[in-house]
Amino acid sequence: MSLLDWFFIGQLSFATLCFLFIFFFLFYSLVTRKELKTSKWQKRPKNKEKRKRWLKARKQLEKRRKRFDRNIFIFLLLVIIASGSAFYSRYYQMTHLTAEDAKGVVQGYFMSEDIEKKLETMRDGGSIEKEYQTYLEISSLIVTYSNRSVSDGLSEEGKRLLTRYNVSMKNLGMNLHSLSEQQLENKETIDGYLKDIQKMKKQQKEVFKYFRVNESALKRKS
Repeated sequence: MSLLDWFFIGQLSFATLCFLFIFFFLFYSLVTRKELKTSKWQKRPKNKEKRKRWLKARKQLEKRRKRFDRNIFIFLLLVIIASGSAFYSRYYQMTHLTAEDAKGVVQGYFMSEDIEKKLETMRDGGSIEKEYQTYLEISSLIVTYSNRSVSDGLSEEGKRLLTRYNVSMKNLGMNLHSLSEQQLENKETIDGYLKDIQKMKKQQKEVFKYFRVNESALKRKS
């Protein structure tokens, strides 16, 4: 399990424990309130000494009730904070990429940019023989980085978007890697794959938008 999974479980367990303490203090607060309403504590003794002891005992009982009420408030606040932290961590986990998923998405972005430039260079008259080996390496890496399962902690929509993107990347990388130097001499073939890259990039943008990936920052690094 990831650190966020442990945090979620820990916070939720702590909230549950605090909730049990609330019931404990609530029970004794109610018992104390009920006791204060009995005739014993409603009617003051006439004897001065007995009244003094009575007032002292009643005051202690009221202090105990107030302490129970204060503890209820404190533990209720802890329940709110702990459960809020737990569910926020779960929401964060569902809508943000894990380190491994983020690495795959970022590398996929850079490699799709690189392979697109290589194809454009070869289409526009660059040496196919000179570019081909690097082209094969990049297309092979595209397959490697996209051939992985997405994190189970993501939301269903996040899983769907990222899985579709990975499948698209993998198929593109496999098709590009299968092209021979002779096939790359055909400009129409290259144009067809450049269109496929643009389709894949639309899915890439959907992933970036959903997971709040800063594409501008990636462009500055590329």
